[in-house]
Amino acid sequence: MNTLADPMVLALVLGVVIGVAVAIWTVLRMGAGQPTREPAVQTRPDRRAQRLDDAVAAVPALRRAVELTANLASRRGMLGSVERALRAADVPVRPAEMILAQASALVLVPAATFLVTRSTVLAVLGVVAMVFLPMRVVKTIGKRRRKRFTAQLPDALTTLAGSLRAGRSVGQAMDALSRELADPMGRELRKVVAEARLGRSMHDALADAAERIDSPDFRWAVLAMQIQAEVGGNLAELLDQVAETMRERLRMQGEVKALTAEGRASAFMLVVLVPGLGLVMAAVNRAYMAPLVTTTPGKIILGVSFVMITGGYFWMNKMIKIDV
Repeated sequence: MNTLADPMVLALVLGVVIGVAVAIWTVLRMGAGQPTREPAVQTRPDRRAQRLDDAVAAVPALRRAVELTANLASRRGMLGSVERALRAADVPVRPAEMILAQASALVLVPAATFLVTRSTVLAVLGVVAMVFLPMRVVKTIGKRRRKRFTAQLPDALTTLAGSLRAGRSVGQAMDALSRELADPMGRELRKVVAEARLGRSMHDALADAAERIDSPDFRWAVLAMQIQAEVGGNLAELLDQVAETMRERLRMQGEVKALTAEGRASAFMLVVLVPGLGLVMAAVNRAYMAPLVTTTPGKIILGVSFVMITGGYFWMNKMIKIDV
């Protein structure tokens, strides 16, 4: 019997196609109504992005799907927000490609999970994971990258001030700094230098980099440079003062983090200890823990416990977060 003619296989293929379309629409609906602004310069400068472009262009159906997704997402007004998240994380993927990949995973992962495990619960969990997990991963990567960038910023400003004292212009100092510093600072400054060489003003390129990184410290430094360019003064001395202020702020953040370590550990133990102890007891004596999942009072107790643990975690987490 021809497998391709099997009605079950045809139904499965048709379901996947329809599911991908519905998933794309769902993802677009999630991003509807968010205020977005297209970035001033959209570039994909590295070889990773070029290889990805070549791979997409080599498959006409995939290229057409990406174009269709881009048109739909543009009408829904969500390309800008996805673009900013990808640029902040330095992920060489276009917004339409990201949306298409997430929508496809939204269908394929739950379907594969159900076919393998025959569990509706796991399939639903797969749907929930694919709705929230991809962009959460991208934002986490961007957050970690921003943290490394902020840690490099005081030394970068000090080095920039030294280059200016040595007689270099701002553009020359930026060029030298971009080649000396490690990523992510070096990579972002190389983008700024490349944009300046293409005719864009240095201040506009720095402002766009500050928006891309979304670092308050870097935005503060760029604003200080813009004010100095308008009113005049010693830029090298200004950069030294800004760098020293940032070092003191980072030192205070470290002290606050050390003083709140006990509270963070307590919040972590609140989340991990009780469920972990319950799992150990269930593994040791399953009959003793069975009423929690087989009886109505037990399910109510589990639900109330989950709400209380979640509320306690967010409450303690809010208490130990101190802005410096």
